[in-house]
Amino acid sequence: MPSYDRALWALRTWLDSWSGIGRIAVGVVMLAGCAAEGTTRILSYYGDWTGVRPGQRPAPHTGLDFDASRGDPAIAARDGTVVRVFVDGLCGNGIVVQHLVGGTFWRTSYCHLDETNVQPGQQVKRGDVLGKVGTTGRSAGVPHLHFELRQPGSESFDRIDPLPFIVGCFDPAKTVTYSTLEASSAKPRPVLTYPVWCAGSIK
Repeated sequence: MPSYDRALWALRTWLDSWSGIGRIAVGVVMLAGCAAEGTTRILSYYGDWTGVRPGQRPAPHTGLDFDASRGDPAIAARDGTVVRVFVDGLCGNGIVVQHLVGGTFWRTSYCHLDETNVQPGQQVKRGDVLGKVGTTGRSAGVPHLHFELRQPGSESFDRIDPLPFIVGCFDPAKTVTYSTLEASSAKPRPVLTYPVWCAGSIK
């Protein structure tokens, strides 16, 4: 791993252990997390070469790994439609949800689930329980939720860093609608909440 990556990883680890706030993201988001609403810990960031256990990955990480206990609910980060429920060697038990944003479809993926309780074609709301966090697939035996955001590409959906799109913890009492948040953006973009419960959230 290049020395810059090692230094950034060390800084992120220190911040996580010290405050639980999350990460410093160079040039995009200065502080992200649930600081005002509780906390959720990120074990591995998008683009990281390290995983949930010590050691180097064979390729950069394609999503965010959220710390959670086995059996914790994995929740929809945004309203949408379940387009795929599957099992494979990498993701384990996985779910893909499609979201319509400004006339364009985006997708979120949820991996390493021990259980899934949705079906393809099912409509879900932000905060709906999709399944239970587990250790299926290539999870290194560590219970966590691997979460991806995919934007529409020329012929497929391209993975991008979900963190800049996450506005905080799921709160059923929030009254700010997605359309209001999206209207403040120059280009329509998804507005997501964390896909696992944050500390202090109503469960």
